[in-house]
Amino acid sequence: MSDLLNRDTRRAAARTTRVGNGPTPDQSRLLAAVAFKISGLVVVVATTLALLTLVSTNSDLTGTFGAIAGSWFVVHLIPLSIGGTSLGVAPLLPTLIIGWSVARTVHRAVDADTELRMVRWVFAASLAGPLAVTAIALAVAKDASTVIGLSSPNALVAFSCVAGVHAAASGTGLMLARWDSLVLRRGLPDWVRALVAPFVRTLSMLAAGGAAVVLIALLLSWETAGALVDSGRDVVGMLGLTVLSVLYLPNVVLGALAVATGSSAGFGDASVSLFATTGGPLPPLPILAVLPEGPAQTIWVVMLAVPIGAGLLLGRDCAVRNADIQVAVSSVWVVAAAAGLLAALFGYAAGGNLGTFGTVEVTVWSFGLLTFAWLAVAGTVSAAIVVWRRAEPEPEPVEPAAAVVPAAEIAIEAEPAEPAEQLEDDHAEEIVGDVVEAEVLDGLPAEPTQEPAVEPEAEPGAEEPLEAEIVAPPGDEDDASSAAQDGPAR
Repeated sequence: MSDLLNRDTRRAAARTTRVGNGPTPDQSRLLAAVAFKISGLVVVVATTLALLTLVSTNSDLTGTFGAIAGSWFVVHLIPLSIGGTSLGVAPLLPTLIIGWSVARTVHRAVDADTELRMVRWVFAASLAGPLAVTAIALAVAKDASTVIGLSSPNALVAFSCVAGVHAAASGTGLMLARWDSLVLRRGLPDWVRALVAPFVRTLSMLAAGGAAVVLIALLLSWETAGALVDSGRDVVGMLGLTVLSVLYLPNVVLGALAVATGSSAGFGDASVSLFATTGGPLPPLPILAVLPEGPAQTIWVVMLAVPIGAGLLLGRDCAVRNADIQVAVSSVWVVAAAAGLLAALFGYAAGGNLGTFGTVEVTVWSFGLLTFAWLAVAGTVSAAIVVWRRAEPEPEPVEPAAAVVPAAEIAIEAEPAEPAEQLEDDHAEEIVGDVVEAEVLDGLPAEPTQEPAVEPEAEPGAEEPLEAEIVAPPGDEDDASSAAQDGPAR
């Protein structure tokens, strides 16, 4: 009986533990939002665009679900086959927008104090929702293959592409949200933690340089781009070509960046590099007007300023954060290797097969290797120069010693208008022990009282008495007579 009671107690305790380890209602709602919020928005936008396209072209709505499923595959870089024509070149702009949205959603779902168990649930939910939608899209595509000629893609490739896109975005959001607990508390060196800012700034410089090359090329071939837009004939066709050009803009920027590093970009039979070009048939897409219409020019070498400039800034950033030359150079090489790997990955994602036009691609291995090489070499030179200049002692400015000015000179400079005789008289009044002899004279005419005349300066310690005559005004004769009887004043 006791064994039976103990067994029931253990089962109850285990059940309580399992219930306690599960997510709370608030956490469940949060996980559901993480799993299906972005995926639901993608499906809604795809449905809206599909309906607008079908209605504007006066088509029936029988292929609506197949178009929605195909849009889901395209935005996740999954190759498609429509009517026997392979479409493997997917636009990168929708994929980048989805990745940014997923990273932002995950970043808001967790913080630095979130439990590790909840972090794992959030990451799993960010993958579970898109994978569930992918399974539904595969079933819909298979059912719609008899209506619109859409072939269902390989299930393994579809799940792998969707999982890769959302895992990368979710992992980025989690790392940004839990940077302190995942990185700082792991005891990583300071120079490793300091690589994030130079890495982001280097990628921004490379992307800005590629966009600048595309913009300049588009301005130089503006007439050709306008003619390609006019080839759409009506408003719907021209708007469609313009929207497609915007969606494929990141692909073109990556191709321009590959050319700027010294690699090559190909569009079927056509190819472009810094030193040679080859012509070939192209689809009437206005953004493709950036491709040159003639042979390579010598001025194209100026595009090398994009990777070299990014490398110089990378070296400066690493040297400013680390005074040690070895640490600064190591930081440059680590960031350069990461940037080269990322360039090769995006270069591979931007390419693919485009039916009768052939393969659209950049030379992936040379793109990644040359990006790494330019950043590493230019960054090393820049870091060495910055560290050397910071190590060189700066000469200290020599300040002239302040001259000690006597107080008497200060007083003289402060009152330059005072006559010298007055100064001598003041000095004479301070002499102690001088003997003054006075003689009183009577009967002189009355004169107004006036200040005594200035006498020459008496030398200190002089023993000769000074003789002076004091003239008394009328009316004071009695006082003067008494003073005369007393004798000389001492």
